[in-house]
Amino acid sequence: MSEILKEVTVLKTICEQFDGVQLKLNENTIESGQGVKIFLHTESGQLIGFLGVYELGATAEVCGMVHPDFRRQGIFTALLTKAFRFMSEAGYKTVLLNTPASSASGQAFIQKTDAVYKMTEYQMKWDQTVIAVPSEKLTLRKAQPADRAFQIDLDADGFSIPREEVEQFFDGESANESTTSYMIEWEGQPAGKLRVHVMNDQYWLYGFVVSNSLRGKGIGKNALLSVLHLLQEDGREIHLEVEAENKGPLKLYESCGFQVYHAQDYYTYK
Repeated sequence: MSEILKEVTVLKTICEQFDGVQLKLNENTIESGQGVKIFLHTESGQLIGFLGVYELGATAEVCGMVHPDFRRQGIFTALLTKAFRFMSEAGYKTVLLNTPASSASGQAFIQKTDAVYKMTEYQMKWDQTVIAVPSEKLTLRKAQPADRAFQIDLDADGFSIPREEVEQFFDGESANESTTSYMIEWEGQPAGKLRVHVMNDQYWLYGFVVSNSLRGKGIGKNALLSVLHLLQEDGREIHLEVEAENKGPLKLYESCGFQVYHAQDYYTYK
């Protein structure tokens, strides 16, 4: 799989430089070969087209690229046709096509599929500003096996994902040594959770959820301030991804010093 990743990385660099965008291809997943089905198009030994189908429970996320010199030849359409056949046989219930929000070619292609806009995923980076000390009412601690059920309930409710899909994803993440799960407690009671993943010597925050019954108390902001306070000392960059159908949720992260540097649009393919 590492040889495929090398070829994909070369093609990705060419496409990004030509289009002036940043592609999200989940290189760690490609390298492991787990949870992804890859479709390739080569000519004269050179990788020309790539398409990845990434498994998220009953949902499949699809993204890909074609070398700028070989576009408008039906290459990506052919890859997508193969991918649709695979996804149909695999029984996925939902298919999401994604492309950088600023990619003219990607947006134009998706419009031809009649897929419907679902949301935008924003990648944000903390600007290393001095942060305030979080509230004494909040405690951040590493999750324990006894917290499993509560974390799964939070993900299923907070992200509107079927519980069985959350359980499958949760058990896979628990075995990932580069990911640490934290519990958020407010006045001594379980209130939420988040995960910290180390990738390319950077910290990535995700899976951030506050219990519905406790929202509006400032728990989310104080939790972010707590984890930033915990991570800032070793000097690594701190990033996060947030999915939103509007820019409202970004205000919380911006208030803690995060700035958007990339946006990825998702479309539901029927």
